[in-house]
Amino acid sequence: MWRYEVMDPYWSYEDLGVFFFVLALLNVAVRLAVRSHWLRSTELVSPSLGVQSGLIIFLGIALYMILKWRYRRPVLAPLGWRRPTRFFFSISILGGLIAALGMTYLAHLQGHAMPTIPAKAFIVLGLLLGPILEESVFRGCLLPVLTRSIGSAASVLATAILFAAFHGPGDITHWVWFTATGLSYGSLRLASGTTTAPAFMHATCNLILFLSAQL
Repeated sequence: MWRYEVMDPYWSYEDLGVFFFVLALLNVAVRLAVRSHWLRSTELVSPSLGVQSGLIIFLGIALYMILKWRYRRPVLAPLGWRRPTRFFFSISILGGLIAALGMTYLAHLQGHAMPTIPAKAFIVLGLLLGPILEESVFRGCLLPVLTRSIGSAASVLATAILFAAFHGPGDITHWVWFTATGLSYGSLRLASGTTTAPAFMHATCNLILFLSAQL
């Protein structure tokens, strides 16, 4: 049986509130940029690779700077960005493969085609920036604070539901799938003591889904 790490983050809900306030301001800024014709209106519906990459990088830097400026302490290691053991690295790759194959099977049963995206956009967003930012926020920053307040099981479930809501699933199948993968990522975060392991699982899952859409 895995022994879950007891996490004691130095940040708090206040810091999370500051981050999500920045996220809200960024949303307003993008809409103002569209109204001012600095960005095309299509960026609100289908943002380009450049815009998405810029927003993700900005949010990642914002999270880092909020913690660094307020506490003057290391950020990456406390967020869980440490090298996982070989065992948990293997678990992350296998878990990502299983999660992706499960989603592909469900999509096939329902007659849904897997959505396709250009390879360049996938590599930048689905394989690199997306998993890094999402795991930093949900499993690196939010999960430890919730664990301190409500315990491991409830915090993993809560972050999984928030993770699913963040992706805006359009039907019950996607709600279930995003929540299930969120539960897996959160459990792996606690079991491995790292955010790197669920990030690898997240990226592997995305990669298999991308490859299956090409078949």
